[in-house]
Amino acid sequence: MKHIFTLLLILSSFYVYAQQTGSVSGRVIQSKDKKPIYYASLAVRNLADSSMVGAVSTTEDGKFVFKGLKPGAYRLYAAFLGLKNTTKDFTISADKPDIILDDIVLEGGAIDLQTVDIKAEIPPIVVKKDTLEFNASSFKVVENAVVEDLLKKLPGVEVDKAGTVKAQGETITKVKVDGKEFFGNDPLLATKNLPADMIDKIQIIDELSDQAQFTGIDDGSRTKIINITTRKEKKNGYFGNSSGGYGSNDRYDVNANINHFNQDKRLSVIAQFNNVNKQNFGGGLGGGNSGRGGITDTKAGGFNFSDVYADQTEVNLSYFVNKSDNLTLRNSVTQNLLGDVTTIFNNNQTNNSDRLNHRLNFMIDTKIDSLTSLKVQPNLSYTDNESLNSSIYTRDFGTYNTSGSQRLTNHNTAPAISNNILLRKKFMRRGRTLSLNFNTNINNNDANNYNYNSETREKDSVKTVKIINQLNDQVSESISQNTRLVYTEPLNKTLSLEFNYQNGYSHNTSDRFTYDFNPATLNYDLLNDSLSNVYENTTLTNTAGFSFNKMAKKYNWNVGMAVQNTDRKNNNITQGFVLKQNIFNYTPSAMFRYNFSNSKRLVFNYRGSTNQPTIQQLQPIPNNTNTQSIPLGNPNLKPEFNNSLRIAYNTFTVGKNRSLFVNINMTQTSNKIANSSSLIESGVNQGKFAVLPINVNGVYSGSLSSSLSLPIMAENKLNFHINISSNYDRDVNFTNTLKNITNSWSINNGYRLVSNLDKLDLTAGVSGSINRATYSVQPNSNTRYYTFSPNISISYMFPGDIRWSVDADYNQNTGRGENFDTYFTLVNSYLSKQFFKNRGTFKAAVNDLLNENQGVSRTANNNTIRDESYNVLQRYFMFSFTYSLNRMGGKNRIIGNEEGGRGRGGNGGGGRQRN
Repeated sequence: MKHIFTLLLILSSFYVYAQQTGSVSGRVIQSKDKKPIYYASLAVRNLADSSMVGAVSTTEDGKFVFKGLKPGAYRLYAAFLGLKNTTKDFTISADKPDIILDDIVLEGGAIDLQTVDIKAEIPPIVVKKDTLEFNASSFKVVENAVVEDLLKKLPGVEVDKAGTVKAQGETITKVKVDGKEFFGNDPLLATKNLPADMIDKIQIIDELSDQAQFTGIDDGSRTKIINITTRKEKKNGYFGNSSGGYGSNDRYDVNANINHFNQDKRLSVIAQFNNVNKQNFGGGLGGGNSGRGGITDTKAGGFNFSDVYADQTEVNLSYFVNKSDNLTLRNSVTQNLLGDVTTIFNNNQTNNSDRLNHRLNFMIDTKIDSLTSLKVQPNLSYTDNESLNSSIYTRDFGTYNTSGSQRLTNHNTAPAISNNILLRKKFMRRGRTLSLNFNTNINNNDANNYNYNSETREKDSVKTVKIINQLNDQVSESISQNTRLVYTEPLNKTLSLEFNYQNGYSHNTSDRFTYDFNPATLNYDLLNDSLSNVYENTTLTNTAGFSFNKMAKKYNWNVGMAVQNTDRKNNNITQGFVLKQNIFNYTPSAMFRYNFSNSKRLVFNYRGSTNQPTIQQLQPIPNNTNTQSIPLGNPNLKPEFNNSLRIAYNTFTVGKNRSLFVNINMTQTSNKIANSSSLIESGVNQGKFAVLPINVNGVYSGSLSSSLSLPIMAENKLNFHINISSNYDRDVNFTNTLKNITNSWSINNGYRLVSNLDKLDLTAGVSGSINRATYSVQPNSNTRYYTFSPNISISYMFPGDIRWSVDADYNQNTGRGENFDTYFTLVNSYLSKQFFKNRGTFKAAVNDLLNENQGVSRTANNNTIRDESYNVLQRYFMFSFTYSLNRMGGKNRIIGNEEGGRGRGGNGGGGRQRN
């Protein structure tokens, strides 16, 4: 009886609660034609305490509904750009909990956005088909912040130590500004340099290719990019900032970012000079900011210019040059699993590298006539790299041991040219298009390396000494040309058919000549035939296909099929041997996208694709510069074929600021190019591995990434972010003729509290991971290791424009073994004071206050486990001064009074820095 009474009490409580809440619904229409308004903005305010209850947008039929309203008096606000906003009061009561309002009519007339009552209640996130849009004013950052600082506050966005940005589990490959190119394909030049106070919105876009954007047919080929829309008042004037800092141990940090915007005509200039491991650019140039250790001295600068002319011709030009000098001290232990035998490779390495890189990007997009347009994008780059690598190592193989030293001096130059031409033609019939795309790439690499390697091998107390003193002269050239023709034909208003044809041609040459040192002439003039080879690879592909595309109000789908023929010729010129291959592949594709509402969507995307082997994997010539292995190419390799499936689900609860993003990626690879390794047990290379690339099957991979954002305080003032991801890989390789299957998985989770307050900036959280790898040939060497890292970053603006900031990270890495398990705390802090009407900031900062920073890493794949430790930047103090330029329309504006102090452009050497 007691249990029945309790159950009735609970049920009655739910019933009473349900009766205590109500709803309001209705429709928004235009006064002129009485048609419903799609995506009108509505908000409800409680008249008792003036709190905002929620905000929604109308559906395609102009309808809206607010649920969960407690009894009381409310005011409904309705607005749509270009029409006059209006309000309507209503009351929720126990007698009448569900209110259906008469049609809300919006009349013509411009809206003064400065006077709209609900302006401050703009949702922080808006979902628009392929775009996720964040309202920058909803996310507070401190003075002098850059775009990267704002991105770290956004739900579903991750920024790693190197500055790489991931959104919903996918890496951002490009950043645009107001839809225009910014320094080509280097997103870091935007995220690490542009000031945050210029931003109106951050848009994360699943961008179609230029050809697909033109045809309007979603071919499923998308890249994740960011588009920064600038605030209206920033579109005309000068803005940016510059900073200079000097500190202990002769540390220095100087950078500048100046922008001149005149509507569509825009010029940005960027420069930086430092020796504190900051590289505000990408492009695979290495350095301390890569998260892989070392101390880097960086000098870089460049400009980006864009304009749109009266005839709608768009032009973009950018140039960037950088020079980086890096010193890395590295200690590594590598275990090679060979069935019932394990070899151990210990290596102490010192690497000095100097790298110079030039990049020039140009783009012009113009209309030839009202139906025809032409887009041309040439790019040039030149890299000059010099390095000196010295190492002392041992190879332990039970019955014998090898100890040695190597001095490897390398110099290589790599010019590259690429050009993309897109010709687009529309016809009078809507949806009928023809487009032709030409893509050309020319890459050369001229490398010389001097290899001095002395080894002593000991077996049964007998020592054998081997000395290598050689010059390796290698020249490689590559040219590729891809042409793609696409024709689209509408079948009805929502269904269209696409025919496509693609021709690809690539020609690669690799000339490798190895010369032994001649003690008689003191020159490297003795050709080593066994290590020299001239090789050519020519590949011709022809692909023809079709696809159907359906575009409906709630969904769209695309289904296609293509047939690809690959004709490859491998020519070993040195040996006079030619190998020809002819391969057919079918490459299906499918995509389905369903929009439940304006803020909820589900996407399925499948693609089949091929991947050709490189000339380095094909050329059958050994390379003896590696102290652990002797790689050898395999001309019999077949191209890989990948089946890839992606599932994405996004939802955002308007008015409550709750968001959820889930992404699942799965890939199966046939003819995967993997390694077959075998221990060399005799000869001059005894104890090394002979590594031959081969094709294998049974390779799979999958990943899951999810992000949940929950508001803790109203008006987006405090949010709780949960990020959970996992990865699984099943790899196949061969070791001493034994088939090895490596199953590796990892689980990562992170929890963060993120504030958006005027004076207090707080981010606090904890993250951790579990990593596991199993090996079928040697189960007793299975590994499991862990990471654990709580962190907090807090700053507060005191009276007198004085800010104190501190961030602390505890790093725990366990399960790696002796000398590689680490426990350390990294603390950075600064004290700053603003001057000159908040345009100048003086800062005193300390990096790694406790002097505990350490560099460690572990990689486990195939039959190899590798642990590394390396040098990192440790404690230093720095004093810096930052000046912010903000001259809009010929008038200086006070930075600190905009948007509650939101805005920035470089941390002047005293911000958050990890190495």
